[in-house]
Amino acid sequence: MADWDARFMLLATHIGGWSKDPSSKVGAVLVNDKRQVVGLGYNGFPRGTSDDANIYHDRPTKYLRVVHAEVNAVLNATGSTEGATAYVTHPCCSQCMALLIQSGIKRVVFLDNNALWHRMGDSLEEAMNMAKEADVSITVYA
Repeated sequence: MADWDARFMLLATHIGGWSKDPSSKVGAVLVNDKRQVVGLGYNGFPRGTSDDANIYHDRPTKYLRVVHAEVNAVLNATGSTEGATAYVTHPCCSQCMALLIQSGIKRVVFLDNNALWHRMGDSLEEAMNMAKEADVSITVYA
């Protein structure tokens, strides 16, 4: 499994590079049990809204507008996400974990990032609590 984790995490990192956010490039890849990619997403503003670089530098407005990579991956899914694995370049916030759980995701793999662990605080702790309650496996990829 480790080789596949490396491949899909590399793909998530590549997809995250498509984000126009200069400070946070998050990518997510959803993979079914046959190792088929069923969804891709990166963090960015909703389709049809202004993608002006200045908005990304205005953090309060950016946070109100941004659609997280995990949400975009689920919305862009071309197949069932039931039982799938989510590969994400950052730890999931509580809202994204709730969405992944609700979408049937059974495993989440994300990159180890100590700075984000501290910055996300309560949201990350709640995400981990929900994952445990919902029997979603968490793998921190180093």
